[in-house]
Amino acid sequence: MGVTAVSFDWTTLRSLATMTDRIGVLSLYATADPHDESPQPAWRARARTELKRLRETARQRGPREYYAAVSSRLDALNNDVEALLDSRTTGLGRALFAAINNAKVEWFTLQVPLTDHVTLAPTAQLRPLVSAWSAAGPAGAVAISADQAYLVDLRLGMATHVATIAHPDDLADRRELTGRGHATVTTTYHSSASHHDLFEQREEDRLLRYLHTLGAEIAEHAKNHRWECIVITGEAKYVNAVAGGLPSNLAASVVTLPRTVAGHATHKLATAVQPAVEVSRAKRHLQLAERTRDAALSTSEAGSCGLAATLAALQEGRVAHLLLATDRSWAGLRAPDGTLTSETDVPPGVDPDTLVPEPGLDERMIELAIRDGAEVSVLDSQAAAPLADHEGIGALLRW
Repeated sequence: MGVTAVSFDWTTLRSLATMTDRIGVLSLYATADPHDESPQPAWRARARTELKRLRETARQRGPREYYAAVSSRLDALNNDVEALLDSRTTGLGRALFAAINNAKVEWFTLQVPLTDHVTLAPTAQLRPLVSAWSAAGPAGAVAISADQAYLVDLRLGMATHVATIAHPDDLADRRELTGRGHATVTTTYHSSASHHDLFEQREEDRLLRYLHTLGAEIAEHAKNHRWECIVITGEAKYVNAVAGGLPSNLAASVVTLPRTVAGHATHKLATAVQPAVEVSRAKRHLQLAERTRDAALSTSEAGSCGLAATLAALQEGRVAHLLLATDRSWAGLRAPDGTLTSETDVPPGVDPDTLVPEPGLDERMIELAIRDGAEVSVLDSQAAAPLADHEGIGALLRW
């Protein structure tokens, strides 16, 4: 099976979380340096060096059959790796996943940095992707004018126009009657200034009432695109009308930015709202961490803090949203039956001598969460501060 370029979203993550292989799954991450225009850029050389190291490790540490399988698969993947690491390939962050024991390969590029990392493990290594999603996940930008609403999807360094909602014709015709065209009610009919002002006010009120009704349609786009934040920009009165019409149960946070963006160029709009998106995301992450900490300490909401409690909840399928501090890593132990535990805990009825190290515990926890349909957020140090005294980990629970 040839290489498959996939569009990265949370569905992709769920698929990758189920990618396992009895010999191993290759996870290759690289971040291109657009300023390095040499024939053999350093970022490419690092990835190839890591692949050679992996091959050599397989030769030194594994049985002959294991080395033969790994070496043969790496040879077969050479064209795919070449395509991924080609400087002409678009995208800043690149990721490739390939099972050793079968022909499954998936790769994609993102417009955000990932890392330089090559591993061979029983499952695909997902933390760099989850970190990228947490730092630059889906958000929406809505530019409101007297003519239309212009919607843009923002995610992972990309800005994509998703919809233009033109205002009804009878509202558009209003521009011709109120001075935005070649004639006005006043110049055509010599109406008094007071009548003209009253007419304009009524037409403006009609437009604002209509904009209020756009809330439901914009909320549907937010739901379909999994926007965590919506930034609405334009004249203040238009922005407030649209924001006021959004459903009260909207999952996304809403930021109003009373600033008119000239024209409706997708990337110009994305640049204008990006700072507001980043502030909103940071605020949301901090609130999640605070809520998780408070839930773990209360009886009114289910939550966990600390490695042992969160690991137990993950293995019981109770986690709704897993939170991990970006500057922390976790190691643990695995029992013969596959039960995971912290380095200081022994599962009931298990002989401590039978426990084996599980150094990649963060990856195991991410897999468990994603496979069970939970959300996962990797928080920067400021947002994760409420979890600092709890090993940098916590979760909101289903029960």
